[in-house]
Amino acid sequence: MSAIEKDKAIGALWSLIVGDCLGSPIQFTEKDGHPHITEMVPCEMFGTPPGYWTDDGSMALCVAESVARLGRFDRADVGNNFVRWLREGFLSSLPHAFDVGRATWQSVSAIEERGSLENGEESSQGNGSVMRLTPSWLAARAFGRPKILHECSDLTHRSRRVRATVDRMAGILDELAATGETAAMSQYATREAVDNSGWCVSTVEATLWALNTTASFEDALVAAVNLGGDADSIGAVCGQLAGAKYGVGAIPERWLAAIKDRAKLSDLFDRFLAALDNAPSAP
Repeated sequence: MSAIEKDKAIGALWSLIVGDCLGSPIQFTEKDGHPHITEMVPCEMFGTPPGYWTDDGSMALCVAESVARLGRFDRADVGNNFVRWLREGFLSSLPHAFDVGRATWQSVSAIEERGSLENGEESSQGNGSVMRLTPSWLAARAFGRPKILHECSDLTHRSRRVRATVDRMAGILDELAATGETAAMSQYATREAVDNSGWCVSTVEATLWALNTTASFEDALVAAVNLGGDADSIGAVCGQLAGAKYGVGAIPERWLAAIKDRAKLSDLFDRFLAALDNAPSAP
């Protein structure tokens, strides 16, 4: 991985966490029914201090940790990490899992109870796969196995629509990582038109709106999370795209400084990227 590629990869990883933390204090609010967020603030809903990530960050960390430890992508091991997170708080910012969506809860329970590695119905079109996408996107690229994207997504959201949305977001990440630009445009022309729900399609479109209408990392994240609604996931997805576009150096230090266990996460990301560098590609 070149220095530029690593900068974009670390940028996308860290920005997923940053966006999650920025948006969580105002999730489930109306678009203009909350204080304007520009800094890390406590989340009253979950009683967390500034810089505590939610399910978005935890599930992404579960994927990264598995690859870092094994040196390969193993869907069953990722699924086991999801179970550890749900039942034991593994890689949660609190001692327990929290802010868990119903589809994710049901799917992870199925992994635990039946060893099922494909869970959800076509109606499972929430944003649980795209909110955690960057580790599986990077693994798919490094190992030359595009199917990793669907394997990881299907653990919780087995749906053709979700797979298509995952593919779309991965393609955008590819463009941004390569050139810093993307041809993708949001279907939303105005802020008023943006759907801030937890639907996978609208989450990616909302983040594209934020990216298309701003000219800096910070402005993109601020625009995204202040859409309210599923603000933590919109922030996490926008963070991934903005991180791949602008690189890790664009993330404001004051935001990074607030992240819980920053040193531990930095170590995990370093080990994850080292595993990607050292593992042979699939034939």
